[in-house]
Amino acid sequence: MGSPKIHHQVPVVKDNSQVWRVLGTMSGTSCDGLDLVLLQMDENGGAVQVLESEGFGYPESLQNRLRGLGETNETKARELERDWTLWVIAKAVDCRDKWSDQHGGLDLMGFSGHTWFHEPGGRGTCAIGDAALLQGALGLPVVADYRSADVAAGGQGAPLVPLFDAMVFGGHAACANLGGIANVTLLSQRETQGVRAWDVCGCNLLLNRQAQRAGRPFDEGGVLAAQGQVDHAVMAKLQAWPYLHRNPPKSLAAEDLSPLHGLLDAMALPEDAMATAVEWMAQTLARSIKLNGLPGQILVTGGGAHHRFLLERWSAHLGKEWKLDVPSALWIDGKEAAAFAWLAQRTVLGKTTSLASVTGATRDVCGGVLFGNFAAPGMNGK
Repeated sequence: MGSPKIHHQVPVVKDNSQVWRVLGTMSGTSCDGLDLVLLQMDENGGAVQVLESEGFGYPESLQNRLRGLGETNETKARELERDWTLWVIAKAVDCRDKWSDQHGGLDLMGFSGHTWFHEPGGRGTCAIGDAALLQGALGLPVVADYRSADVAAGGQGAPLVPLFDAMVFGGHAACANLGGIANVTLLSQRETQGVRAWDVCGCNLLLNRQAQRAGRPFDEGGVLAAQGQVDHAVMAKLQAWPYLHRNPPKSLAAEDLSPLHGLLDAMALPEDAMATAVEWMAQTLARSIKLNGLPGQILVTGGGAHHRFLLERWSAHLGKEWKLDVPSALWIDGKEAAAFAWLAQRTVLGKTTSLASVTGATRDVCGGVLFGNFAAPGMNGK
């Protein structure tokens, strides 16, 4: 794949009164933990730098409750929301204190929440996370609930990161995030015009489940998958999954992967299940990008970017015209949290946070709900 290159670096803003420092969070569908990032940028969302990033693994009891959230009733979901929010507060307060001492006062927080259900066109979308409680504990204004406005405008409400991809990583032909679910953003050379993005297939949600059958929390580096054998009969059934044959815009929730789990769980050896899943993902990702995009570099982030065997198989199916660009661990693990921080700035300034070309909404939307009082840097005495 060659040496990774990052093309997003731009000159650091010189007027310190206009520097924004924003906390961002991400708790993904894999339920493995919480990512916290400190993002610095200028008043236009440029000069983007990740100053700090830290990941916190969930305690087993909390992780198990989060994994069952999709099937949880209202009462249990709200109990979990409070418990999870208090756990997040403890981590966020610690990071706020450490990072503000090192880098100066913070202005804002972009809070991802944790998805409870996501059914555009059905009951809608909802993430747990008490943003008002978080705001009070941190003493910072908090932006949360990014998806609802887009869903109300007829969109999928997801993916949310493509605008960030277009504005910050525009030197790439595409960006792929290999989280619990794999999604891609196809970029044009005209900033946000022509940007397309969608959830492609299951990723770490499938692989981690099979690794747990083998007695491991995840398959580090893809070692187990590389030892397995592909079952072509199961591959054919995975490729027949109806979601693959729907046209974008489209998005996935964890519960949508149930038929795929069933196919892989039925395989005798978890190593073979992982090998089969990896080959299916590699082919599916390559096909999606090659059919819809123009050749170039693909920025690869998310936990799956650490899965060397998946990257090898994906690269083999892409061919020589496409190159996988794997950045530093700071961006691999922190990009989505950074995106929520960046989007928070746009929310408080009344700018677009989701693109109709991506979500299928009737218009570009400024989403997110602000909790607390906000004053822009330079106006708050910082």
